[in-house]
Amino acid sequence: MPAAGLEIKVSANTHVDDKRKQTDIVKTNPQSYLKVVKPYLILDEEKDPAKHFEYAQQILTEFIANGTMKQDENESLYIYRQVNRDIDIEYIGIICKVLANDYYDGHIKVHENTLTEKENHLIAHIKVSGAIGEPVLLTHFENQDIEELLNKIIKNQPADVDFFDEVNRHHFIYKITNTEEIIKIQNTYAQLSDFYIADGHHRSAACARYYKNKCDENGGYLAYIVPANHLLIDSFYRAFKSNETFNLINFINTLRLSFNVEKVDSQFIPIQAMQFGLCTYQGWYKLTFNNNLQNQNAVEKLDVSIIERYVFDQILHIKDSKTDNQLTFIKGNTHVSSIEKQVQNSNFDIVFTVFPCKIEEVFTIADQKMIMPPKSTYIEPKLRTGLTVQLV
Repeated sequence: MPAAGLEIKVSANTHVDDKRKQTDIVKTNPQSYLKVVKPYLILDEEKDPAKHFEYAQQILTEFIANGTMKQDENESLYIYRQVNRDIDIEYIGIICKVLANDYYDGHIKVHENTLTEKENHLIAHIKVSGAIGEPVLLTHFENQDIEELLNKIIKNQPADVDFFDEVNRHHFIYKITNTEEIIKIQNTYAQLSDFYIADGHHRSAACARYYKNKCDENGGYLAYIVPANHLLIDSFYRAFKSNETFNLINFINTLRLSFNVEKVDSQFIPIQAMQFGLCTYQGWYKLTFNNNLQNQNAVEKLDVSIIERYVFDQILHIKDSKTDNQLTFIKGNTHVSSIEKQVQNSNFDIVFTVFPCKIEEVFTIADQKMIMPPKSTYIEPKLRTGLTVQLV
């Protein structure tokens, strides 16, 4: 972890800051852990693992040597609590290691595909730098015993780390070193048979494969485990900018084959499943899907799947939404006025607002070993890179 008082200087909010902001940080803040995660930004170059990752190891070694980061002498567990003051919501869970073998045995369940090249880059970074700089976000079904245990510990001891960040998040870390208390926590979590990846599929796959490559059966990687009732699940909106001339009137008329289309006077954010908002230069439309999905599987019934099949595939002829350059995914917490502005400025032809899926849907799909469409969920909390680091 960062040395006491340096948490805000060392850790970085990679989930909020864009590349330009991150480049500014590494050039102006010599203590930023971003220099370890993305050393190529220091040189204003595109990522080259063979060239740049060696810098990551050197910088981390310097951080430890000069006291910027401090390694705990004993293995511990940590309760991590994050409070989003803007919307008054609290996330609470435990930071620990989970076994790589549990990933391969199916006890850490996935709902997204991963890209081999991205996995390989992450593995190379772990191997060369000797560190995992951010936990994978895992979740599980609500459990009253865990809820009571975490709250009791927080109530009975002061936080070892307490700071505000630049986006009005309040961070607390409670270190647990008592052997009896650690055993009690481990036994309580042992009641859970499975965990589900909420965020970090590539990091989880890379960490697990790193230990598998080492033939380390006891290898474990950093995770932040949060009960499902303490997660915030939002959607990603879908923005489209055609590579050709876009005919909005024809598009709207074609939508009517599968949707009830209603022009509305103001912005429309769906309040239930199978509803969609459509932002255009002519204003907003409310879409209601009108086909029967009774015989479809859990993935096909998702709102994001409806958009994928009945709009992107059948109307816009997009076959791979993950790679098509006409599509942009926008976080569901983005202010609608900025979306409207981008449409009016012709940055996008149209933007779909989408109702968030439920965590139960994620669990069902993972249990059935199916895969959700790209960017099906935007899940918080987002953790700061470099706040908790595992040396390997």
